[in-house]
Amino acid sequence: MAKLNASRPSGHSGIGTTLSANALTITAMHAMVGKVITHEAYSHMLALAQRLVKGIEDVIAAHKLPWHVVNVGARVEFVCAEKPSTNGSEARAAMNPKLEAAIHLYLANRGILLAPFHNMMLLSPATQEGQADRLVVELGNAVVELTDS
Repeated sequence: MAKLNASRPSGHSGIGTTLSANALTITAMHAMVGKVITHEAYSHMLALAQRLVKGIEDVIAAHKLPWHVVNVGARVEFVCAEKPSTNGSEARAAMNPKLEAAIHLYLANRGILLAPFHNMMLLSPATQEGQADRLVVELGNAVVELTDS
C-alpha cells in the first residue's frame, strides 16, 4: 500500500477521502447496489413511469392542451408546449413560468412536490401506484381550476 500511495500524483487521494471512504458511505453504496439497483426495482420504476406518462397524456388530451410528455426511464416530465424542443433556445421559449409556478403551488398545497425548476417527476423503488395516480388526479384538478376547462 505504501508503494501505491507513493506513486500517486500530489493531491490525489482516490477513494480514501473523508466523504467517500467512511463507513456510512460504503454501507450506503452497498445497500444501493444490493437493494436499489436491481431488476425488480427497475421493473417497478419503469412500469410506474409508463403509468404516469399515460395518466398525464390523458389529462393533456382530455383538456386539449398544447402540451407534451417527455419520458426517459424513470424520469417523467410534462412540458407546457406543443412539441419537444430541439435546442436550448426553443426550450427556454417554451417555458411558461407563471403557469408552471401556479401548477407547482397547486400541487404543493396538496402535498405533491415536483422538481422546483421544471415539471419533472422521478419514480423511485419506493414510489407506489397510488402516489402516481394521485399526482395525475391533482394535475387534472389543477388544469380545471387554472384553465376553466
